[in-house]
Amino acid sequence: MTLESFERALELAKSDSSHERLVAARYFMMNASTEYEAELNNWLGRETVGWVKNAIEIALTKNTQKQAELEPPDTTDVENKSVSYTLALREVASIMLHELEPRIGILAVKLREDIPNYDESASRRQMDHLKDFFQALSFLRLATEVTGSDSFTCSDWINSLIEGHSFEKKIRLSGPQSLIVRADQGLLKLALSNGIKNAVESTISATQIRSPEDIIINWGETNVDYWIAVIDDGLGLGKPTEKLIRIGATTKTGHFGMGLTIAQQAMQSLNGKLSLFSPNSTGAVFELRWYK
Repeated sequence: MTLESFERALELAKSDSSHERLVAARYFMMNASTEYEAELNNWLGRETVGWVKNAIEIALTKNTQKQAELEPPDTTDVENKSVSYTLALREVASIMLHELEPRIGILAVKLREDIPNYDESASRRQMDHLKDFFQALSFLRLATEVTGSDSFTCSDWINSLIEGHSFEKKIRLSGPQSLIVRADQGLLKLALSNGIKNAVESTISATQIRSPEDIIINWGETNVDYWIAVIDDGLGLGKPTEKLIRIGATTKTGHFGMGLTIAQQAMQSLNGKLSLFSPNSTGAVFELRWYK
């Protein structure tokens, strides 16, 4: 079903069919407009189907972003959160990378020239840490940009992603081998790589106190979306999910706390969602979902 107007979408929003309501929600999601915010909020309040609610929430987020683009900075209503978080991330990350990354490279060269035994020095370790930070910042900027979607076999794509790394823990794959999905592969890779990395690190830490199960990656589809899940038997989350996803939040020494923020931002750019939860006292499920 193809819609051609917001008015028709609003009519379908009142349909008894959840499929028709999803079509309407996706129309608003793909055609951001600041004129229908009240109608969308009212619809969100009465909607009972999860995937339709998710699409409405994404549409509202895009409306907020459009409003931020239209309004001058000094008239933006901070109380109503009309400043776009995604636009701010992109702008700040771009400025920092443009202004500071070249200087970091020059500094690294100068330190190597000026410090005896530089490779064994604390300065080298701190410089490497700083370079890692800017790499994370670069990934965060990339997570705000959609370069283009294409169709691919999910199992082959996940296999190639895993084969490109040497993980210290066994990873088992479980899912339909012939499933074709459509997504921006760069954004999906940013998100899934983070989930795999976290699962491996958590499982390795758990081996100090018990024998954890293998990591499992499975995938599939529903009638409205695709999903990939990374399931581990590691130490668990340690913090509430909403705190873990904030920039700078981490339970690991020496980490910047950007990984989950990058993954979440990548999924938002895909019009999708990251879910992170711990079904038991140990382990975690890292789930990515995005609309067809």
